[in-house]
Amino acid sequence: MMNMMDRVRLINEAIGKVDSRYRLSVILFKRARALNQGDMPLVEPKSDKEYIIALQEFLSGLVEWKDYEDSEWKKVE
Repeated sequence: MMNMMDRVRLINEAIGKVDSRYRLSVILFKRARALNQGDMPLVEPKSDKEYIIALQEFLSGLVEWKDYEDSEWKKVE
């Protein structure tokens, strides 16, 4: 299980990979909802909470997101 400081560290790391906190929250929300509806995790979960699993997947580069300004799908690097 992850403690609060681990979660904060992961979130801060993820914020640096996108252009805004809002975009990160939308990406993680959509993936967490998909996990909640039955999608299988793409990583070995460190938590039973969907948003933490979505965050792990995002940081592992397994989640793509679309920037609607340039219509390109982007993979986290």
